[in-house]
Amino acid sequence: MMKIFNPFKKKRPNIIMVFIDGAARQDALNLVPFYQDLKKISTTFSSMISYAPYSIASLNAIISGMYGNVNGVDGYYKAYNFDKKKIFTLTQYLEEEGYYNEMDFVLADAIPNEGFHKVRAFGADVAKNIDLAERHSEILNQLKNKQPFFVFFDYNKIALNLVTSVIKKYDDFSEGYFNNKEKNFVRYVGWVKESGIYLQKLLDHIKKIGLYENSIIIIFNDHGCSVGDKVGEKVYGVYLFDYTIKCSAWLIGKDFPKGMEIKNTIRSIDMMPSILEALGIQQKKGYKPIQGKSFLPFLDGNIEKRIAYSETGGLGGPTPSPNTHNVQSVRTDHWKLVHNKTNKKTELYNLDEDNEENNNLSGKGLSIETELWKELEKISEENAKINEEFSAKNQ
Repeated sequence: MMKIFNPFKKKRPNIIMVFIDGAARQDALNLVPFYQDLKKISTTFSSMISYAPYSIASLNAIISGMYGNVNGVDGYYKAYNFDKKKIFTLTQYLEEEGYYNEMDFVLADAIPNEGFHKVRAFGADVAKNIDLAERHSEILNQLKNKQPFFVFFDYNKIALNLVTSVIKKYDDFSEGYFNNKEKNFVRYVGWVKESGIYLQKLLDHIKKIGLYENSIIIIFNDHGCSVGDKVGEKVYGVYLFDYTIKCSAWLIGKDFPKGMEIKNTIRSIDMMPSILEALGIQQKKGYKPIQGKSFLPFLDGNIEKRIAYSETGGLGGPTPSPNTHNVQSVRTDHWKLVHNKTNKKTELYNLDEDNEENNNLSGKGLSIETELWKELEKISEENAKINEEFSAKNQ
């Protein structure tokens, strides 16, 4: 198994996490030269499946390494339900190891603040006028004297453009939007290109101030968006199609391979345990267990098949459920099963032959459907078991 940055032999690396909100669509990333060049200098995970296709639930899953059913954030309106007393977050682990932790985010309470020494927020109302490359570069200038540090940057310009150009103009069934998919896509690609300009400036600055060689840089997205793909979902959060839940992560560091792309399925909840393994940090006892699993063995060719679990409950769409998730899915490298608890609809897709997920094979007698149902039930049972165990401990 690959052991990166052995803490007993090497100085602890800084960790720079850069969150590109809403930029997950593979068809758009493939058209942006920066993201193609990024693959040449990084290890790319191009099939990281998000726990939820919207930021609050997705980011809380990443920072805790567990599904929202366990950490408490399993609904749009549950941002403050994170189980702080029973969960030890990534930043708390790093704080114990002597890291100085900062976050710069559009919303200060988007993820738990425990373990952060400083939380900056620039606010959605003024975000459109901020040069994030300049702002984040200045923060890095300050952090240079606080090594080792962990910093979590939020690039929210794509999400902001979606709010002003789509969310405030259309509903989930507007013909004027869904009948112009090509135009919508071209506009979205333009926004993704702008994120590439930001990232290039940030990477150049990291090199300029001497942080490139002693840092792990993690660039990732947490969800994509509709450009009119499926009626009923104008942006994200309603359905669990790949255009919103299939994400990417790019790892840059002197001990990570360059030009390697892992196309096999990993989960967003795998990111936290991967960072802990890279630093040689053991999981603490007495807290809810991390459900993710390190993906670092993949870099040594030790590929294993993983089941990715996702869920959502839309603010709108055909079956809105903002208080609790009502749509679940399990996904492998080749297949996906989706179940909507509200309308009882089940969908099964062969992702190799039908990557746009138009041909529902549920009910056709395929054995894979039974297998995936068992996986869905297994994960649900695991979530319930963890919650029952830690509920009993507090009685």
